[in-house]
Amino acid sequence: MNWTLAMANETVVFPRSCSLIVVGETKEGSPFCYEDSFTLLKGSAEELTVTLDAASIHPLEKLHHVCFIEFSFREQGILYYALVDLLHLETKRNVCTLTLTAPLELKQSQKRRYPRIALPTRTPVTSRIVGVREQISHQNVAFTGQILDLSSGGMAFMTSTRVFCPLELELSFVLPGIAQKITVYGEIVRVAHFSNDAYRVAVRFHRVPDSTAALMEEYCSASGADS
Repeated sequence: MNWTLAMANETVVFPRSCSLIVVGETKEGSPFCYEDSFTLLKGSAEELTVTLDAASIHPLEKLHHVCFIEFSFREQGILYYALVDLLHLETKRNVCTLTLTAPLELKQSQKRRYPRIALPTRTPVTSRIVGVREQISHQNVAFTGQILDLSSGGMAFMTSTRVFCPLELELSFVLPGIAQKITVYGEIVRVAHFSNDAYRVAVRFHRVPDSTAALMEEYCSASGADS
């Protein structure tokens, strides 16, 4: 949906509740991932103003560099979302105010499910946070993990980095016994605590090349037959 049209037909009204997902890096170069509900105070064809009543600690205090921000809201049960840029950040007392670029288009969510097959051995995976809900940013931040299970439709892996749905990942790994490096894209669909300092992250793949999907399916079938 066109943003100007959404305001004109009152799909977007002010003020209203909205959500932001902020992904970036800390001064130490670690991934920074933050999600919260904000109040959309006002908006125009060019920019948006959102606020958050923060606690004593500024929630974006550790943010040093912004990779991307997703703005989203629900209207009559439909989730609308878009990537936006940060124009200005200001904190006065316990109120955090962000000025963002207005989205050109609002997308609507779609959900699909894929079967999952257990992987017999854990395998290292390098993940890059490249966007959110199949929207790709030109900037990204990387972290590592260990694959727990895999299929041609998705995977689960363990990591000490805190991430959440619906971040978009680029995943690179080499399966045991196969020399070819595999790189796929996917959306985080579920995150659960794996241990005190680790998380289990489930990812749903999309736009996987047929040859790569066939390679993973054959590998999983062979591993399942051997187990």
